[in-house]
Amino acid sequence: MKLPLPLFFTLPISAYSFSSNHARLSPIRSSTILQMSTTWSDLKKASLETPVGSALEEDAKLRATGRGEAHVDNKLRLFDKPDSFTPKLTLYRDKAGWCPYCEKTILLVEEKRIPIKIETVNMRSYGDKPTEFLRMVPNGLLPALVIEGTEGTQPRVVTESQVIMEMLDGMHPPADGYKAMLPNQGDRAGWERTQSLARLERELFGVW
Repeated sequence: MKLPLPLFFTLPISAYSFSSNHARLSPIRSSTILQMSTTWSDLKKASLETPVGSALEEDAKLRATGRGEAHVDNKLRLFDKPDSFTPKLTLYRDKAGWCPYCEKTILLVEEKRIPIKIETVNMRSYGDKPTEFLRMVPNGLLPALVIEGTEGTQPRVVTESQVIMEMLDGMHPPADGYKAMLPNQGDRAGWERTQSLARLERELFGVW
């Protein structure tokens, strides 16, 4: 695909310094010239020759296998599990990556390093939700967690971010090597603080 530009164009790479005495910008001259091709494939090739571009490409490959960094486009998180492991949990989250309820759920998944499959669904502000998702979650709420059933049983669908987070925390206890995200049952002060923060969160989200 060609960009609507001449075959080659040049951009002088120059920095600018600000002088308070003269209240103006003055260019710092540089003889370095960046030449860029007008095809996307050439632009991608050029980007992969930079440290940042190559690092991003390597992380994208890792994320495709369930490893790598947290990212809104992740479809699978395996963390320390072997490649042959198939998670029995699927989290449905917003495609844009700005739903706060989805974000806090993903934060818990990442912090506890829970193996999970991830599917993205657009929010209503971006159009209608997929029919197959509405069959599972008629009210269209996000996030939604689907827990695969055992043989002969139907999958279980859970909505409401707080319920999902508490369930995920309980399903992955410290005894199995996962980090605890909620206080122990007997920690009264810890639960009071947790409930206080939960109320504050609801107030903030209500304003937002």
